[in-house]
Amino acid sequence: METIKKTITELLSWFLLLLKLLLAIFLLAVAKITLRTNPEIAAPILGLAVILFLVWYFLPQIKQFLDIE
Repeated sequence: METIKKTITELLSWFLLLLKLLLAIFLLAVAKITLRTNPEIAAPILGLAVILFLVWYFLPQIKQFLDIE
């Protein structure tokens, strides 16, 4: 039973990593398209996207840091 749990946990970990990579690529693609079509709003959109991605990526560490009991 432990082996199955470990395998599922490892697969979910790889899936989450792949999802994060795909999100980063998607955000870069949106920034590139926005830069070509409307350069005035490209920088704020890219900045917001980067902030949201970093918060999502480091959310487990932030939760662990703030969980002081």
